[in-house]
Amino acid sequence: MIQHWLKSNQIPYLFSFVCLALIALMAFQINFLNEAKDLIEEQFDQKVNLAIGSTLSDFNAKHVTKLEMDDLLLNSTEESCTYIDIEKGTLTKTDKAELESNLSNYMSCFGIDEKYEIEIFDSACCVAQSGKSYCCAINPLDPNPDNYQLGVSFGSKEDYLFDRMKFMILSSILIFILLASVSFLILWSLIKQKRITANNIDFFNNTAHELKTPLTNISLALNLLGRKHAQIKEDQYAKIIKSENSKLKDQIERVLFLSRMENGEHKMKKEAIDLKILAKEVVDNMQMIIEEKEGSVELDLPFGELVVLGDPYHLSNVFRNLIDNALKYCNEKPVLKIQLKEIDDAVHVLFSDNGVGICKADQSHIFKKFQRVNTGDVREAKGFGIGLSYVKTVIEMHRGLINVQSELNKGSQFELIIPNK
Repeated sequence: MIQHWLKSNQIPYLFSFVCLALIALMAFQINFLNEAKDLIEEQFDQKVNLAIGSTLSDFNAKHVTKLEMDDLLLNSTEESCTYIDIEKGTLTKTDKAELESNLSNYMSCFGIDEKYEIEIFDSACCVAQSGKSYCCAINPLDPNPDNYQLGVSFGSKEDYLFDRMKFMILSSILIFILLASVSFLILWSLIKQKRITANNIDFFNNTAHELKTPLTNISLALNLLGRKHAQIKEDQYAKIIKSENSKLKDQIERVLFLSRMENGEHKMKKEAIDLKILAKEVVDNMQMIIEEKEGSVELDLPFGELVVLGDPYHLSNVFRNLIDNALKYCNEKPVLKIQLKEIDDAVHVLFSDNGVGICKADQSHIFKKFQRVNTGDVREAKGFGIGLSYVKTVIEMHRGLINVQSELNKGSQFELIIPNK
């Protein structure tokens, strides 16, 4: 996934996605805090009302009787919003002090430490100020609608709400800052890694292109020498130079091919190919290498044609690479069997060898670039570790599949499945 973002120019989209995610997280956190504030405020209201109710319940049980409340209502003749004159009413200053003391105890009991004021209002005044005060009838059982009420007002509930929410607010801010910092740090690292990767790829590709020129010149010079001096063609050292030059050119072509594939610059030149003929040609061309390794290759070919639409150059390289691996990674005389068969509109090509095999742990990454399997005594086998990655890329570009079955020290079997339609 990370390699995909690095290879494609998707960093701006990823940056936008991260910003949108952070904005969504911020909106969610704000909504969460608002809901928590409403819940805490509701709990605060319930506690205050419970404290007032408990205070009046205790007070009525001791002091206020039905007769006294009736007298209080009869003595009140003003229609405007007025405070009860404690000295002239049935409630004395001592009663008010007792109410304040009891209310203070209940407030502390319910965890309310905020400053508040107590006043006694008529019903009209209480209703007018109910948005700021908590009101309750002094005698809730009195059926008279003009019953006087006790009002408790707080200067501000913000301190109480902040005290209860400060941990949530601080933790939300810290979590948001942490996630934002980590996200942008990852983005910065991706951008930096993309630059490094791009520079490395450019350097590697430029180097590979530069190496092709001297290799081509070596091959050309060797051919010209062979024309002028016929004995050079049969010279052992000249054959080694030609063989190694060819191998190095093939390795460079594979590297450049994989690079072009990843950048979407290479297009397959597909044509109708008979894989039976292609397999025979590859084996015949590699016969000298097979004999040098004292190996043998058996071709199991069915009757009739096995035609697919593909690129002959790259499919030849695929066959050559799998045969070369079977010859290199073997502790005894290599024996390779190549079997071709047609199953359900696809040609299956099986390469079975008696090599060192591949353990289960290594089979998951053998098709990745620059990955080489630790095969003990044959670890010194030459190569860049791009052969099987090249094979997989070519087969997938032919809409095919590649499977491997192998056990350590029991050989391997690679199966290519190439659609023929």
